[in-house]
Amino acid sequence: MQSKTHSYLLTLGHLCTDINQGALSAMLPFIISAYGFSYARASMLVLGCSIVSSVVQPLFGWLGDKLQHPWFMSLGIFLAGLGISMLGLFDTFVPLFCCTMVTGVGVAMFHPEGGRLANVVAGAHKGEGIGNFAVGGNLGFAMGPLLVAVAFPLMGMKGALLFMIPAAISSLLLLSQVKKFVAYTAIEEKRIRQAHLVLRDNWREFWKVTTVNMLRSIITRSHLVFIPLYWVAVFSESDAHGSLMITLFTFVGALATYVGGRVADRIGFKNCIVICGGLMTLSILGFFFAQHSSVLACVLMLCTSVFLNFAYSPVVALSQGYLPNHIGLASGISLGVVVSMGALAAPFLGAVGDVNGLPVVFLIVAGVSLLALVLSFFLKNDQAGLSADV
Repeated sequence: MQSKTHSYLLTLGHLCTDINQGALSAMLPFIISAYGFSYARASMLVLGCSIVSSVVQPLFGWLGDKLQHPWFMSLGIFLAGLGISMLGLFDTFVPLFCCTMVTGVGVAMFHPEGGRLANVVAGAHKGEGIGNFAVGGNLGFAMGPLLVAVAFPLMGMKGALLFMIPAAISSLLLLSQVKKFVAYTAIEEKRIRQAHLVLRDNWREFWKVTTVNMLRSIITRSHLVFIPLYWVAVFSESDAHGSLMITLFTFVGALATYVGGRVADRIGFKNCIVICGGLMTLSILGFFFAQHSSVLACVLMLCTSVFLNFAYSPVVALSQGYLPNHIGLASGISLGVVVSMGALAAPFLGAVGDVNGLPVVFLIVAGVSLLALVLSFFLKNDQAGLSADV
């Protein structure tokens, strides 16, 4: 029971970290209106956060493996919330850009250590543990825009200060449990010794599953960016209706993430990834052909969200399992760098959509899903935490 309590505490920390990333994009219209920025300049704020987080995150993962300091998480959450909250205190580009970089550093500090401890606290139930952790990020990305939508019309840019509240609370909660997290690390090391496991990193398999993860990130980011636009352009719905679709996509994905880790513990990580990859490819193809029915398109979109996120926990758990001596580094790459790779693909797909229409974008995304499916067949059928040689 105690381990479950700490597992859900890590989930809360993940939520309170990623709520800031989810909010940043939603703040852009208010930033443009308040400060008169161009679209390009406003978008640079998101890019600053993403680039800093992606570059620094593997470094914190490597440090976490060497030093194993759980307080990295508390400081990371605090900095992530501090950077976003300070956006309400400045009105020129350079200070605002520095604020988003502070958020990027905070995000980079939290994820590797949080991912490592989610693995450790889970014990032998890696899929469940990573599922609990991952769902916090999903909910954070979904709740950030909702908080912006409620607070900013009432408070203006000062509404950004509210993001310091969840950051401070969760940071203090995790800080109070540092000794417990250190104890869990010792218990996990003892479990490995008693099982007579010889931990060896398998970099080849790690990069194989990371490639699959990058392709999945492209699929995720494509849906987050283009689903609202798709409902407006193809089905002539309102902007609000398009935003509702992405909210549904995100919350259904959070539920699938939570359940997927538990199922993967039972049927095997590779099996879960392959099955979900096949079903996801079919659902995206179906979505492409459902251009004359918004109801059918919505159903297929939600199916895609289920299959995409159902396999998220086993992909991350396999990444960690292939690098048992560098779980923090594996977490930094699989939870941070990979996400940014998906973001980099979005402008190229947008250019395709400008020329050929948005349906063609999803046809390409279906091809990306098919490629991920093919590559997943070549993954080694290991369970995370048991990838060592016996």
